[in-house]
Amino acid sequence: MLLRSLTKHVRDQNWFAVVLDFFIVVAGILIAFQITNWSEERGERAREQQIIGRLFSDFDALGRDADEMIEFIKTNTDEIEIFKQLILNDPKRADLQRVQNFFETSFNLPAPTGQSDTFEQLVASGDMSLLTNDQLRTALVAHASLTRSFLHQDQAIREWGRPYLTPLVRLRSLVEAMPLDEAVSRSGSKADLIVAIGMYQGVFEGQLSMHKTHRESITELRTMLAKVANP
Repeated sequence: MLLRSLTKHVRDQNWFAVVLDFFIVVAGILIAFQITNWSEERGERAREQQIIGRLFSDFDALGRDADEMIEFIKTNTDEIEIFKQLILNDPKRADLQRVQNFFETSFNLPAPTGQSDTFEQLVASGDMSLLTNDQLRTALVAHASLTRSFLHQDQAIREWGRPYLTPLVRLRSLVEAMPLDEAVSRSGSKADLIVAIGMYQGVFEGQLSMHKTHRESITELRTMLAKVANP
């Protein structure tokens, strides 16, 4: 209808009306674009809030996992020393059940806390730009770097310490098949066992330090996500 009106005004050389019609057309187009932009922006902000909610849930769960790992390490640190005294002082009189409990629980390094699945999906899809808070994006990237470093260190420590722990691994396989003192003597020299247990104690304590550092980063991100979700 506007086109017909514009054509008529041109034929009539009513230039004021032509300009007015043209202005109405342009204004209509601009308003339509603006409405579309507003709609897209609202959609992106809604999606951003959904992502923040998922990130918060991820880091909340990761924080609980880290707490469990830290508590496990703290609880079992003393058990390693008790095990060492049982084995090295008088294996004949050692509490076999206590030794077996060590191998079933304390002789298991806790797995490192992993990464947020939501963050990995954002990176893979190229959607990190949906997060409008620069500080949050920086913190997420820094935590991802810390997590990769943590996982790399954990793997390196396990591979490096494996040869030194051979006497303990051998003792674990023998302890249920023969008397404890005989299993100890057949698993290696006392010096080898001392080195192995000391090595394992050091690795165990190192894990505690790494888990605490990782837990602090998770806590900071969780707090930041809560603030961004509820400004």
